[in-house]
Amino acid sequence: MRKFSKILFLSAILCSGVLPVQADDLGIQGRRGGDMDNSVSINPIFVNKPQVILFKIHDIKPVTDTEGNVTACEYTATFYNRTPVNIRQAKIQLGWSDHISELYPIGGEFTAEKNLTTEQNSEPEEVKEPEVQKQIALNENLGTFQSTLNIPALASLKQISIQGVVKTDKCFALFDNIKFNVPMCNILTQEAPVETRRGRLDADKDLLNCAALFAYVNSKHPEYYSEFRKISYEEQVQQERTQEEKEKEMIQTIGNNIQKNFKDTDYILDAIK
Repeated sequence: MRKFSKILFLSAILCSGVLPVQADDLGIQGRRGGDMDNSVSINPIFVNKPQVILFKIHDIKPVTDTEGNVTACEYTATFYNRTPVNIRQAKIQLGWSDHISELYPIGGEFTAEKNLTTEQNSEPEEVKEPEVQKQIALNENLGTFQSTLNIPALASLKQISIQGVVKTDKCFALFDNIKFNVPMCNILTQEAPVETRRGRLDADKDLLNCAALFAYVNSKHPEYYSEFRKISYEEQVQQERTQEEKEKEMIQTIGNNIQKNFKDTDYILDAIK
């Protein structure tokens, strides 16, 4: 019995070094003396600026076939979470309409009525604040060209870029203001909806609150240039690959340590016998 207790004790010592737990890994931040720092500081960003998830459309490129005809348009959408909440996942629907072609007809003349309509509609659009440019009603038509993006986890004060494609040959239309809605949005701390009427109402309320955080900024607004980090989609992908490689190496190291510990345990057991 004493030998068996000794074996368990030695095995516990060997296995205890496999996965050391750090205080930082548990999200615990305290002083070296052991006292916890309970002071809560508010990031000035959340006080001085509207708490929204800003997004912009950029790097619009035509996609051509073998004959050089434009068949689609690629674009990049960059999201910056300027809120204190963490987004688990979301889906956003984007829509554009071609308001430019009718201003410059090919092979034809404007009629007087069309000219009048064009002059009335050609007034410069008012540049709205991002917090005002919220999503449109879900039942409203988004536009002639539409695209859907799935947004992965997006932590507070983090940025992510996602590439999308629109099936149209009028890539210039993507430079115009868009319409959008957010049919799915989940905050990380939200619990799964309960299968009751109250649970469904709460889930719908959470969705509306989460979806209302999104705000589009176009190139006319200063925050289009000031609020987003200077990083391209390709650089982001490379950073993600590097992080994945580091995680694979860490997992491989942990696996090797576990195998070594098992071998050492077998050696100790054989020595005791």
